[in-house]
Amino acid sequence: METVWDLVVVVHLVGMAAVVGGWLTQLGASRPRVPAVVVYGSVAQVVSGPVLVGLASSGAVDHDVDNAKIGVKLVVALAVFVVAYLGRRHDEDEGALPTSAGFGAGAGAAAATATATATATATEATAGAAGGGALAAVRAVDLRAPVHLAGGLALVNVLIAVFWR
Repeated sequence: METVWDLVVVVHLVGMAAVVGGWLTQLGASRPRVPAVVVYGSVAQVVSGPVLVGLASSGAVDHDVDNAKIGVKLVVALAVFVVAYLGRRHDEDEGALPTSAGFGAGAGAAAATATATATATATEATAGAAGGGALAAVRAVDLRAPVHLAGGLALVNVLIAVFWR
Protein backbone atom coordinates (compact mmCIF):
# COMPACT_ATOMS: atom_id res chain seq x y z
CA MET A 1 0.00 0.00 0.00
CA GLU A 2 2.99 2.30 0.48
CA THR A 3 3.59 2.11 -3.27
CA VAL A 4 0.06 3.37 -3.94
CA TRP A 5 0.64 6.14 -1.39
CA ASP A 6 3.90 7.11 -3.10
CA LEU A 7 2.25 7.19 -6.54
CA VAL A 8 -0.59 9.39 -5.29
CA VAL A 9 1.96 11.71 -3.64
CA VAL A 10 3.73 11.99 -7.01
CA VAL A 11 0.43 12.93 -8.70
CA HIS A 12 -0.20 15.47 -5.94
CA LEU A 13 3.23 17.06 -6.35
CA VAL A 14 3.01 17.12 -10.14
CA GLY A 15 -0.38 18.85 -9.81
CA MET A 16 1.17 21.46 -7.53
CA ALA A 17 4.07 21.93 -9.95
CA ALA A 18 1.62 22.39 -12.84
CA VAL A 19 -0.33 25.09 -11.01
CA VAL A 20 2.72 26.99 -9.76
CA GLY A 21 4.67 26.52 -12.99
CA GLY A 22 1.75 27.65 -15.13
CA TRP A 23 1.37 30.68 -12.92
CA LEU A 24 5.06 31.56 -13.12
CA THR A 25 4.92 31.48 -16.93
CA GLN A 26 2.39 34.31 -16.80
CA LEU A 27 4.25 36.66 -14.46
CA GLY A 28 5.83 38.69 -17.26
CA ALA A 29 2.85 38.59 -19.60
CA SER A 30 1.27 41.88 -20.61
CA ARG A 31 -2.16 40.17 -20.55
CA PRO A 32 -1.90 37.22 -18.18
CA ARG A 33 -4.06 34.23 -19.09
CA VAL A 34 -4.88 31.02 -17.26
CA PRO A 35 -3.01 28.20 -19.01
CA ALA A 36 -4.86 24.89 -19.25
CA VAL A 37 -2.10 23.26 -17.21
CA VAL A 38 -3.16 25.35 -14.18
CA VAL A 39 -6.70 23.99 -14.37
CA TYR A 40 -5.49 20.40 -14.87
CA GLY A 41 -3.01 20.74 -12.03
CA SER A 42 -5.71 22.06 -9.71
CA VAL A 43 -7.92 19.08 -10.59
CA ALA A 44 -5.03 16.73 -9.79
CA GLN A 45 -4.64 18.46 -6.42
CA VAL A 46 -8.33 18.34 -5.53
CA VAL A 47 -8.56 14.64 -6.45
CA SER A 48 -5.26 13.34 -5.07
CA GLY A 49 -5.42 15.24 -1.77
CA PRO A 50 -8.56 13.51 -0.48
CA VAL A 51 -7.22 10.17 -1.74
CA LEU A 52 -4.12 10.70 0.41
CA VAL A 53 -6.28 11.61 3.40
CA GLY A 54 -8.45 8.54 2.82
CA LEU A 55 -5.43 6.24 2.67
CA ALA A 56 -3.97 7.74 5.84
CA SER A 57 -7.28 7.75 7.72
CA SER A 58 -8.05 4.15 6.81
CA GLY A 59 -4.86 2.90 8.39
CA ALA A 60 -3.68 1.45 5.09
CA VAL A 61 -0.49 3.49 5.47
CA ASP A 62 1.32 4.72 8.53
CA HIS A 63 0.70 8.48 8.23
CA ASP A 64 -1.09 10.82 10.62
CA VAL A 65 -3.89 13.17 9.55
CA ASP A 66 -4.43 16.65 10.98
CA ASN A 67 -8.08 17.23 10.07
CA ALA A 68 -7.96 21.00 10.70
CA LYS A 69 -4.96 21.39 8.40
CA ILE A 70 -6.56 19.17 5.75
CA GLY A 71 -9.80 21.15 5.93
CA VAL A 72 -8.00 24.44 5.37
CA LYS A 73 -5.93 22.97 2.53
CA LEU A 74 -9.04 21.55 0.85
CA VAL A 75 -10.82 24.91 0.96
CA VAL A 76 -7.77 26.64 -0.53
CA ALA A 77 -7.38 23.91 -3.20
CA LEU A 78 -11.04 24.25 -4.17
CA ALA A 79 -10.59 28.03 -4.40
CA VAL A 80 -7.58 27.50 -6.70
CA PHE A 81 -9.66 25.23 -8.93
CA VAL A 82 -12.66 27.58 -9.08
CA VAL A 83 -10.53 30.66 -9.82
CA ALA A 84 -8.47 28.80 -12.45
CA TYR A 85 -11.50 27.24 -14.11
CA LEU A 86 -13.54 30.45 -14.24
CA GLY A 87 -10.50 32.45 -15.36
CA ARG A 88 -9.81 29.96 -18.16
CA ARG A 89 -13.46 30.07 -19.28
CA HIS A 90 -13.39 33.87 -19.25
CA ASP A 91 -10.22 33.88 -21.37
CA GLU A 92 -11.82 31.47 -23.84
CA ASP A 93 -15.01 33.55 -24.03
CA GLU A 94 -12.96 36.64 -24.87
CA GLY A 95 -11.31 34.72 -27.68
CA ALA A 96 -7.93 35.38 -26.11
CA LEU A 97 -6.91 31.73 -26.26
CA PRO A 98 -6.41 29.63 -29.39
CA THR A 99 -9.25 27.23 -30.04
CA SER A 100 -8.75 23.51 -30.20
CA ALA A 101 -10.08 23.43 -33.79
CA GLY A 102 -6.73 22.31 -35.13
CA PHE A 103 -3.04 22.90 -35.30
CA GLY A 104 -3.33 25.35 -38.18
CA ALA A 105 -5.45 27.85 -36.26
CA GLY A 106 -3.38 27.50 -33.10
CA ALA A 107 -0.10 27.85 -34.97
CA GLY A 108 -1.33 30.97 -36.76
CA ALA A 109 -2.53 32.50 -33.53
CA ALA A 110 0.75 31.58 -31.83
CA ALA A 111 2.77 33.15 -34.65
CA ALA A 112 0.68 36.33 -34.51
CA THR A 113 1.04 36.46 -30.74
CA ALA A 114 4.80 35.91 -30.94
CA THR A 115 5.15 38.69 -33.50
CA ALA A 116 3.03 41.08 -31.43
CA THR A 117 4.97 40.18 -28.28
CA ALA A 118 8.33 40.72 -29.99
CA THR A 119 7.17 44.09 -31.32
CA ALA A 120 5.85 45.15 -27.92
CA THR A 121 9.04 44.02 -26.18
CA ALA A 122 11.22 45.91 -28.65
CA THR A 123 9.08 49.02 -28.23
CA GLU A 124 9.25 48.77 -24.43
CA ALA A 125 13.00 48.24 -24.51
CA THR A 126 13.45 51.32 -26.71
CA ALA A 127 11.16 53.35 -24.46
CA GLY A 128 12.97 52.06 -21.40
CA ALA A 129 16.38 53.00 -22.78
CA ALA A 130 15.12 56.43 -23.76
CA GLY A 131 13.23 56.88 -20.50
CA GLY A 132 16.08 56.44 -18.11
CA GLY A 133 17.26 52.86 -17.99
CA ALA A 134 16.24 49.24 -17.91
CA LEU A 135 13.85 49.62 -14.97
CA ALA A 136 11.49 51.78 -17.03
CA ALA A 137 10.68 48.73 -19.20
CA VAL A 138 9.56 46.57 -16.26
CA ARG A 139 5.80 46.04 -16.14
CA ALA A 140 3.75 45.93 -12.99
CA VAL A 141 2.09 42.58 -12.26
CA ASP A 142 -1.70 42.80 -12.19
CA LEU A 143 -2.47 40.77 -9.06
CA ARG A 144 -6.17 40.79 -9.90
CA ALA A 145 -5.67 38.47 -12.86
CA PRO A 146 -7.19 35.04 -12.13
CA VAL A 147 -3.93 33.22 -12.89
CA HIS A 148 -2.11 35.29 -10.26
CA LEU A 149 -4.84 34.68 -7.70
CA ALA A 150 -4.80 30.92 -8.40
CA GLY A 151 -1.01 30.79 -8.28
CA GLY A 152 -0.83 32.82 -5.09
CA LEU A 153 -3.40 30.58 -3.41
CA ALA A 154 -1.47 27.50 -4.54
CA LEU A 155 1.66 28.98 -2.99
CA VAL A 156 -0.29 29.58 0.23
CA ASN A 157 -1.31 25.89 0.16
CA VAL A 158 2.34 24.88 -0.20
CA LEU A 159 3.25 27.08 2.77
CA ILE A 160 0.45 25.53 4.85
CA ALA A 161 1.66 22.03 3.92
CA VAL A 162 5.23 22.80 4.94
CA PHE A 163 4.88 25.03 7.99
CA TRP A 164 1.65 23.86 9.71
CA ARG A 165 2.80 21.17 12.13
